[in-house]
Amino acid sequence: MKLVDPSGKEVTSKENKEAGQLEQQLNKKIEKLLEPIMNKIKLAGGQIPQQQLMQLSSAAHQMLFNRMVYNLAIKAGVEDISELVSDDDVDELQTSLSNQLQIVDQQEGQQPGPQGQKGPDNKK
Repeated sequence: MKLVDPSGKEVTSKENKEAGQLEQQLNKKIEKLLEPIMNKIKLAGGQIPQQQLMQLSSAAHQMLFNRMVYNLAIKAGVEDISELVSDDDVDELQTSLSNQLQIVDQQEGQQPGPQGQKGPDNKK
């Protein structure tokens, strides 16, 4: 986690105790947010794939951060989202997101995997 000072400059320190404490607090909130889902999975005697667990965790983080930003915006008296995020910000993020995208040819995606395995819909 990175902390910034009031002017927006990153606070750099190898041992940033405030950042560590904030991160611990956030992790506790995330655990609490995910607890009912994890209990439901355990009670059902099931398991979920690691990738789906990571997606759930990521979604929980995103939901928590969205709520934090919303609460801060309300406290600061923000009335319009454009006060916080400009069209230039959206364009920059759009470029960044596009650069992370990897497109796979449909035929390529349906070919057997490296060990000759097929996808879940195409059983051997």
